[in-house]
Amino acid sequence: MTIGKRIAFLRQKYGWTQKSLADRLAMSRVAISHFEMDLSIPSERSITLMAGIFKLSPFDLVEGTTYPRAKAERLPELTNLYTELELQLALLTNDYAWLCHFNNLSMKRNTMHEILEKWLPRLEEWNLSSFDDRERNILSKMGQILDEIKDQTDHSPL
Repeated sequence: MTIGKRIAFLRQKYGWTQKSLADRLAMSRVAISHFEMDLSIPSERSITLMAGIFKLSPFDLVEGTTYPRAKAERLPELTNLYTELELQLALLTNDYAWLCHFNNLSMKRNTMHEILEKWLPRLEEWNLSSFDDRERNILSKMGQILDEIKDQTDHSPL
């Protein structure tokens, strides 16, 4: 398989257009098109960025493809596999889990209000700029967590 066909397959698997992948990589749509048609070979930097977006190691992205061996040998072993929104979801989940540790209802209620004040404006802002279904799913999960906290706040004794 060519590296271009692998990139095209993964892009389509995620439901992205060439433009949306290009935007994530700070490239042009034409560059992505050229990669996919095997008119040009992605640099090590591009492969590393794409690997992270596709949740693969750089080696896994190029393994079994026509990507040049000399370039593959210069690839880093690891790359960032999580988006900023995925990190924020993990942090919100951690904040929510922290609520379980409170025995004092007053402290728990105050912390719930702090969490809501911190996260609701962020969620609203991110909802205005989400790009794709994967991001919208993350935002939906965040909204569900915040809704659960709101429900607990509304139903907790004063």
